Amino acid sequence: MSIAKLLTLEQIKEFAMPSNFRYGEAIFKRGGVEIIEQSPTKVEAWVGGLDGSVVSGGSQRRRTQLFISEGKLTWHCAGNPKNHQIFCKHCVALGLKIASLKS
Repeated sequence: MSIAKLLTLEQIKEFAMPSNFRYGEAIFKRGGVEIIEQSPTKVEAWVGGLDGSVVSGGSQRRRTQLFISEGKLTWHCAGNPKNHQIFCKHCVALGLKIASLKS
């Protein structure tokens, strides 16, 4: 199973809080996702680093990963506190980038 097949817009919305979805969508729309490494089961990127307000996509640049582990989508963002699995705005932006590549 590949990340691209596993990840849908509906799933991204389900994982993220509504505010994180809005902020991540703004980052994605402003081109704030730079893929570092990509395979069928893992995508790693620099996400964010844009100027402006959070609502307009402004954020710090974070190293973010989406990957498949034990058949499930898993994620890691360098901005999340240790041992917290928050699907943050950076994860949303990366997820939207992956979803856009398959369409």
